[in-house]
Amino acid sequence: MKTKIALAFALSFFAGTSFAAPTLYGEIDTSLDYLPERNATKSDSDVWELSSNSSYLGIKGEEKLTERLSVVYLAEWAFNADGDGTDWAQRNRFVGLKDNVFGTLKIGKHDTPVKQLSSVVDTFNNYVANKADITGIFTGENRVDNVVVYESPALNLPNGQIKINALLATGEGSGIKSSSGGVKAAGGGLGDAWSASAVYDNKIVVAGIGYDKAIPSTFLGRGFLNASEPEISGGSLLAAANTIRAIGRINLLDNNLALKALYQSSEVERVAGNAVGSEKIDDANGWLIGAEYNFPNAKNWTVKGQYSQNNTSFKTNVSDFEAEQIIAGLDYAFSKQLRTYGYAGYLTLEQADKKDKQPVGGIGLEFKF
Repeated sequence: MKTKIALAFALSFFAGTSFAAPTLYGEIDTSLDYLPERNATKSDSDVWELSSNSSYLGIKGEEKLTERLSVVYLAEWAFNADGDGTDWAQRNRFVGLKDNVFGTLKIGKHDTPVKQLSSVVDTFNNYVANKADITGIFTGENRVDNVVVYESPALNLPNGQIKINALLATGEGSGIKSSSGGVKAAGGGLGDAWSASAVYDNKIVVAGIGYDKAIPSTFLGRGFLNASEPEISGGSLLAAANTIRAIGRINLLDNNLALKALYQSSEVERVAGNAVGSEKIDDANGWLIGAEYNFPNAKNWTVKGQYSQNNTSFKTNVSDFEAEQIIAGLDYAFSKQLRTYGYAGYLTLEQADKKDKQPVGGIGLEFKF
């Protein structure tokens, strides 16, 4: 009898409650890339690759609870449009509460506020299987497991607005390590690793600053280097990083021209799980400049270029590791959802008297739904 009453109550509750269906969305971005292999002693060869550039599928939604309070949720999965690798790596996913006055609180797995700053200035985000953007040679591009995120509402100023974001992570008692589509922080306390940013925005200028504390990140990035036997031995190292990042973007000529810049500096924070060798790193300093121009009389066409550099120095007598990437491209937008693009770039890695050089060129097609 009690079971029947409980069932009737549950049915009556859901019958009187209306929930909107979640929104299905995503992106398929695939390119044909030419990456000639340049080896130290082995013979060189021409290499063509198909790349899946951050293709993903997601669901999201927002349900109103009161006039000012809503529940928000999102879950995303990466997949390989070229058929390589393993599908359904984790991207952002969270559930949270959004208050129109106090802001939004999320719980789950999320990009750090420092990483989110780069979307304002990184012109070639996700190109060449995510290796030609700043992720290839910079620290600070991280998605972290087990986090609580706060996003402030826009604070209006006389000539613009400012937003503040913060993330607190717990390692749940473990050391740092890679996870599916992200990283896991060290320590057991909430806030042993954290990230925060502040962004000012108006029609002409976007300026932001952010700081990571003990966020696991990749040092000594190799970018889109395609060599089975490179000149410079060794590889990238995963270590907790303290990173400060500043970005700026200026929109000119009726928003047809965008000038972009980024500067950041990172140091290794000693925590459990840091890769062997990371303790020898003194710091890593990087910067980026870029520009985009949308033709006023041919709005579908955009020309763009970007130069980025990151220099890693060591506490011992090890020579600095220097990475440089330069890339230029041309986009054609068929619509807001579909664009095609072409690009060419060059990567240089130097350490002491050793140097690796890598050209790249390609064409791609991106569809958002």
